[in-house]
Amino acid sequence: MSFLNLKSNHFPILCIVFFVGLTTAFAQDTPPQDIAGDELDLQALLAAIKRYDALLKSGEGEIGYTHGVPPFVDSDTTIITGTIAFNAENTRFDSEDTPFHSQGKTTLLTPNGSWEIVPHKERKSDYAFSTVEPKLITPLHDVDPRRWLTLRGKDLATYLESKNFQIIGREGFNDILCYVLEEKDVDRPEKIWIAPDRGFRYLKYESQHLTPVDALDSDVPMEAPTVSRTTISYQQHGEIWFPKAVFHEFAWIDFKPEDPIIFGQQLELKNFKINHDISPETFTVDIPDDAMITVNRQERKLSKMEFLQRYGQALSVQH
Repeated sequence: MSFLNLKSNHFPILCIVFFVGLTTAFAQDTPPQDIAGDELDLQALLAAIKRYDALLKSGEGEIGYTHGVPPFVDSDTTIITGTIAFNAENTRFDSEDTPFHSQGKTTLLTPNGSWEIVPHKERKSDYAFSTVEPKLITPLHDVDPRRWLTLRGKDLATYLESKNFQIIGREGFNDILCYVLEEKDVDRPEKIWIAPDRGFRYLKYESQHLTPVDALDSDVPMEAPTVSRTTISYQQHGEIWFPKAVFHEFAWIDFKPEDPIIFGQQLELKNFKINHDISPETFTVDIPDDAMITVNRQERKLSKMEFLQRYGQALSVQH
């Protein structure tokens, strides 16, 4: 990866005992395997999801992210390309300078704060540091492939349990057998397809809700039904299945049939490595001696010396 220089009866009874013991073993010790049509209950399924999630420790590779209205050809389309590296504590994203996006920059998230470094061709680079937990919003949030393994800011198993999802059956999606789970909230029904053969990752997720309609745009009621839909394909890295491509769309249901999609997002990953050693220097900042640093968006900038006096003891900064 190319980086800048910066440093989630007896016989029946015996059968029952055996089945209970087997189910417990599956849920606690090893990931349940959906073999020969064996059904899993919800708790065993959630346990499997958690186990596979815990295998992911680090990753690094190339990212291509697109946001707009499919087929992503109008002037409002945002295209971001770059490289991302992450481990349990840190994340670094280096975006490239492209005609479709603002100037390339480096964003580094650490336990102690976040950095944003913007290089310039004709003047010194801009350095900004924040001790406030970053509010990761589109598009920065969505370029991280780990975000698509979660739902609404929670790991998948936690979210499914908290929303009282129930298994309603099994069916194929893209020729892959999935468990189908549903949460029938009156206002916002949700449905998800989870594939044991893909490390218990979800291949598809849908949620429906009512969305306000511009009164000037239509004579329908003030709200119309919409669907938020995400589909993911994966690549295998040993035991781990990690996203290869993500497509997300937000669309009208039975409204505006000629133009149903409100907006979409597309994420593509290339040359990814999972659970390999990433140099600590990747998440370390090398500050030039003459750099001036903006802290927490304050107007007054700090020199390198002033910055290190205040924050240096707690940061991974090369002195």
